Amino acid sequence: MEFSRRTVLGTALAALVTGPSRAAPLPLEAQGGQYTSFDGAQLFYRRMGKGPPVILLHSFISDGPRTWFNTGIAQAVTQAGFSVVAPDARAHGLSAAPPGPYPKDTLAMDVEALIRVLGLKSYRLFGYAMGSRTALRLILRGARPERAVLGGSGPVTVFGVEHSIATTIHAIQTGRDARDPQLGVLVQSAIRLQKLNTQALISVLKSEGSTPRADLAQAKVPILVLNGDTDRLEGEPGDLAALLPDAAVSSAPGNHFTVVREPRFAQTGAAFLQSRDPPARFIAPAL
Repeated sequence: MEFSRRTVLGTALAALVTGPSRAAPLPLEAQGGQYTSFDGAQLFYRRMGKGPPVILLHSFISDGPRTWFNTGIAQAVTQAGFSVVAPDARAHGLSAAPPGPYPKDTLAMDVEALIRVLGLKSYRLFGYAMGSRTALRLILRGARPERAVLGGSGPVTVFGVEHSIATTIHAIQTGRDARDPQLGVLVQSAIRLQKLNTQALISVLKSEGSTPRADLAQAKVPILVLNGDTDRLEGEPGDLAALLPDAAVSSAPGNHFTVVREPRFAQTGAAFLQSRDPPARFIAPAL
């Protein structure tokens, strides 16, 4: 499947719709912590709420506050009776940006280290875009969350992420001179705004790899693929859900850029994590 210009924009710039400021205020009850990952990298996470834990995995060029707290998603999840654990991926937010290269599945291994450090025996996953790919890789590496929500996801980047990576790396390196000048300018602006390490970001991208279609048969976890109702930037979400053993698809009003601020997105994700129904029988909350 070919990657459209909008697909690449959506993948690279999901963070830009989730808050303009690195220092945006967090809920007072959110507490920060640091942990050591598999390779010694010092990574940062935030916790909030009481109850069974939900690990929140953000998108590329974003962090916990932008994707989860500033949008109200973390608050909706805690109001549903959970606690949240929201790590900043390496080279993002307050986490370290060690020099690369990084091994394949580094992002998943970072989350595995967090699970070990916090001693989580039972947990749920909620990812967005890059975070959804990380959640899926975690499951395919043997993690068994109670349930998982894959937000802003689809088959295009799950099965062919290298194409998107190559285009985004070119935009990071060349900016206004990129094949897509708008993408280059926006990506470089986001990196400057957040004071991110360019080479470490590229190493993060290169550590991602496509998942073979046949491997999805091993993802035996109840999964909801949850996108904006006009979001096809990463492909048709129903096509991804159809390849998973125990999955369904749902939507909330919006596109790849806006849906994270839509209350129905947060409410649907939280309701699925709270539900005991099989995905095929899950009914999203009424408007």
